[in-house]
Amino acid sequence: MEWLKNVFNRIKSDPTVTRRLYAVTFAAALFLLVLTVKGPEEQGRLITDRNGNIKEIQRHSSERAERYDVTLLIRDGKKLIERDVTVTLRALEEKKIDTADKTENRDALIDGEIDRMLTEIEFAHGMRIKLPSRLSDGTAVIWRAGKQRDRTGIILVPFIYLILCAAVIKSGLDASSDEECTARKEIMKGLPRFCNQLFLMMNAGMILSDAFGTICESYMAYGKEKMTVFERELSELYMDNTDHRTSTAALLSEYAAKHNVKEMIRIATILTENEKRGSDVIESLSRESKYLWDERKIVARESGKMIDTKMSWPLGLLLILLIVITMAPALLSM
Repeated sequence: MEWLKNVFNRIKSDPTVTRRLYAVTFAAALFLLVLTVKGPEEQGRLITDRNGNIKEIQRHSSERAERYDVTLLIRDGKKLIERDVTVTLRALEEKKIDTADKTENRDALIDGEIDRMLTEIEFAHGMRIKLPSRLSDGTAVIWRAGKQRDRTGIILVPFIYLILCAAVIKSGLDASSDEECTARKEIMKGLPRFCNQLFLMMNAGMILSDAFGTICESYMAYGKEKMTVFERELSELYMDNTDHRTSTAALLSEYAAKHNVKEMIRIATILTENEKRGSDVIESLSRESKYLWDERKIVARESGKMIDTKMSWPLGLLLILLIVITMAPALLSM
């Protein structure tokens, strides 16, 4: 329960995720409204006899196509053949196309007759379309109203909406995690240089606050656009503490605790111990500088290896496209 509360608070505090959720909700509601409103009222009327068999179709409009789901019963001797078909009525301005499927098999012949009848009905003119009562060979045909049109889309919309909301929330949480990860990478990238500069200046006799101020001023000389996140944040710490109300070691300790980078915490601990107990900061900074440079080399080497892994997804996608393009002609010809 506490985890859900934290997630809700993070979502509420992120305006980008909130806007995306509003957009997904609006799109889902609009799509659901379209599926709900667009229904049988847009169709015409099925004219039936006393037995409930359809004799004619009364079109709703002659300017657009209409679809009717019906059940077709064909009595072939003692055999009753049942087919669920969809009758499509084209707009009256479209041209009629005659198609017929002739086969030797009786069932295939009946299917061909059904296709022929549906094609004639599809391109029929007039507002009232009379349905044929017999096949071309005299076999009786009965038309009955079929099942209601599949409205599973209305049921699927809420599930799709929940999936999209989960994806938006996950992307927002991943984005915040990526920002934290990026900040840590920037700190790990700039920390070896900062530690080396601090070691050299303090080894030359400068005190910690002066060395930190000189380093931050060198960062600000680049310009705000060229500074990294790590250099910009250190410069802001220095500018906020120009009156030296807080010791430099305490500032660095707070900064290290904020980003939870263990290497930065170690350096802040070394500087704090030197400030409180007068420990040998030069030797400790020298050791930390060598360690950080070795760590940066390892990170750079691993980043180079990750390039091959990142290329596997595009290569896999290209392979799938190649397979689809190769197999498409064979599948279409079946």
